[in-house]
Amino acid sequence: MSAICGFYYWDRETVSPEIGKLMLRKLPKIPFDNEGCWQKKGVFFANRLRWITPESVGEILPCSNSKLGLSITADAIIDNRQELCGIIGIEGSERNQIADSTLILLAYRKWGQDCVRYILGDFAFAIWDHNKKELFCAVDPVGSRTLYYHRMAGGFAFSTYVEPLFAIPGFWAQFNETWIADFLKIPSVMHLLDAELTLYEGIHLLPAGHRLTVGPDTWNKQIYWQVERLPELRLKSDSEYAEALNEVMTEAVRCRLRSRNSVGVMLSGGLDSTAIAALAGKELEKSGQRILGFSRVPMLGYRDWLPRGGLADETPYIERVKGHINNLDVMYIRSEGRHSLSDTERLMAMMEQPYKIMDNLFWLDQIMEEAQKKNITVLLHGGLGNITASWGDILTYLDTLYLNKDWLGIAKEVWTTLRRYQHPWRAGRVLLHHLLPMPVQACLQRNQRQQEKKKMQEYSPINQEFAMKIGVEERLRTHAALFFGNKRYDSFTLRQKQLTPDFFAHVATMNMKCAKAHGLVSRDPMADRRVIEFCLRVPERQYARSGRERYLLRRAMQGLLPDEVRWNQHERGQQCADVAQRLQPIWPKITEEMADIGAITEERTFLDIARIRRELEKNQTITDDAVNDPGLAMLMRALIFSRFLRTQKEKKAEAIS
Repeated sequence: MSAICGFYYWDRETVSPEIGKLMLRKLPKIPFDNEGCWQKKGVFFANRLRWITPESVGEILPCSNSKLGLSITADAIIDNRQELCGIIGIEGSERNQIADSTLILLAYRKWGQDCVRYILGDFAFAIWDHNKKELFCAVDPVGSRTLYYHRMAGGFAFSTYVEPLFAIPGFWAQFNETWIADFLKIPSVMHLLDAELTLYEGIHLLPAGHRLTVGPDTWNKQIYWQVERLPELRLKSDSEYAEALNEVMTEAVRCRLRSRNSVGVMLSGGLDSTAIAALAGKELEKSGQRILGFSRVPMLGYRDWLPRGGLADETPYIERVKGHINNLDVMYIRSEGRHSLSDTERLMAMMEQPYKIMDNLFWLDQIMEEAQKKNITVLLHGGLGNITASWGDILTYLDTLYLNKDWLGIAKEVWTTLRRYQHPWRAGRVLLHHLLPMPVQACLQRNQRQQEKKKMQEYSPINQEFAMKIGVEERLRTHAALFFGNKRYDSFTLRQKQLTPDFFAHVATMNMKCAKAHGLVSRDPMADRRVIEFCLRVPERQYARSGRERYLLRRAMQGLLPDEVRWNQHERGQQCADVAQRLQPIWPKITEEMADIGAITEERTFLDIARIRRELEKNQTITDDAVNDPGLAMLMRALIFSRFLRTQKEKKAEAIS
């Protein structure tokens, strides 16, 4: 794990080393084992390195290899080390000693810019090619490592974090109003619509699956990987599909267990995280190691308000999993004394921006804090599972059959699904409605859709004049951020719309920066390129049929998970059920702070102050179930954004003084 930064001036023979030193100082004070710089004429690399894997111990970055004529700074953990070593020709004990950064250099020497097609893992790196006088940068297919950059006259600068780029002479940090408009207008917790845009003008993010070559007369940014339709995988039986998924997931988990210290897993009572825990536990048991699970549970005294089927405390399911996996220990995190508005200044500094994931971030931060105390350096999770290995719902399967004009298949699916329900008429009504022509559905749901659209708009605290100036409504329509529209999508297209650089950038900002702040790496086996590509090739019938959803992963986990967890389709965990109850004791103080929003010019520019105050009048008190109230969510988003603006104004005033 690293934090990297650097620059390349092609119009200067020499550049003051003070620029680079200032960039290095502006990297956040994350835990690290080694820090280094390298500079040659107009090129500068820096690295703040944390030794995570056994092979990384003693590694020094940046690294310059005169024999290869290449220099590198990297934030990388390579997962297909043995495969690369075999192709490149590295034999014997050297395979277990060679650093990941050296493997990247050797891969670049062999394949050039196409090396990223052969490297598997989580990475962002920059290579200086001494012979070509070019800088080559790349990030992994799902953008699990951030790489920000700034183009200036005669030069280029890059960094894992935004702050070091402010050290570039002549660069003045100004807010990117398009990013702010997107952030405030998007009704979901997504922070952005465009992966390349950041909060600041002139600073961009290299999107997931992209590579970039920079030279005096070269600017070549290319996509080297994206979700594409692949040939369908045809196996002989259902059991062969389950075995194949088990095999590819086992390898994705196994290669992520390389850690010089302990391994942990973020654990819920659901299918994705428990599957990862089971596979990781099985692998670690071979060497007598244990795995520690971290599970978020409600506050003490929580009053349950969820309807039937909703689960605020998933402890019973987790305990069943714990009893099934011999080497699994579990730490339950209650986050007592913390809430959605706790410690926001530190968390915004950590993420370098305002955020809307306030219901999750405070406990995610504490889980990583506790993991650090337990000497864990690799923390597994299954964030991408719903779109990959545990994909599968009946309605999407019906849409796929509908688009393929498989009317007999639809009839069979409806019949077998209805036979599984005690009250089939209820399920039948849902299925029948879903199979109606889309114009008919739209007509029947016109009022409902209008109400949903109105509710979604209520999440946004944006100043309408500012929104019109930016044209954010049109941006939302273009990016399909509110709805996918009155149209059917097959399984592949629906996943393709979700597995985008925009989504990956949102996830990386949250997981990567939070993990780095605590000296560990957050790794998702479900986001392994091999897992994604395998899952995209599996026929939809393997994922859902006869009323069984997420069917492939359930079968693949036979014997690895208890059946109560594996086949649970009746209860679903809700992570944030106690959000309102945590806020209730401090709500009077919070409303006082909210009443002051609008006191500074920037707040009046970006936020709808009148609407905030109207909503505040309605929410002088909050009920236990207020987590579902869009008005409350709007107020909290406005408050987080207000705190960010005021913090930035204070920092600017301090810098001037």
